[in-house]
Amino acid sequence: MVHKIVTLFIFLIFANAGVSQTMFGHSNTECIDFLEEHKKSGTDLAISNWILGYFSGRIRETGRELQIINDLNIPLYDLLLKTCSGDPNMNLQQAADIVYVIIP
Repeated sequence: MVHKIVTLFIFLIFANAGVSQTMFGHSNTECIDFLEEHKKSGTDLAISNWILGYFSGRIRETGRELQIINDLNIPLYDLLLKTCSGDPNMNLQQAADIVYVIIP
């Protein structure tokens, strides 16, 4: 009986290991929708704020030192826009992940 309980716990732990974290805000917004809205209205303040918050969370999650973003005033919104333009089939979270990786 103990063996079955231990097996169940191991199964539950590994079953949840591949589950991604829940994302909020604009993470599921399709790049194509973002690009169309940007073309119509210009910079979307909500998405601009979302990308800053997303990076803040990723920096905390990964422990990366990205002071360069503040020091050089890197335009994260513009990089997100460029990444989405390169592949409009992504969502904003996927594009933001690419931007996060390319920043040294």
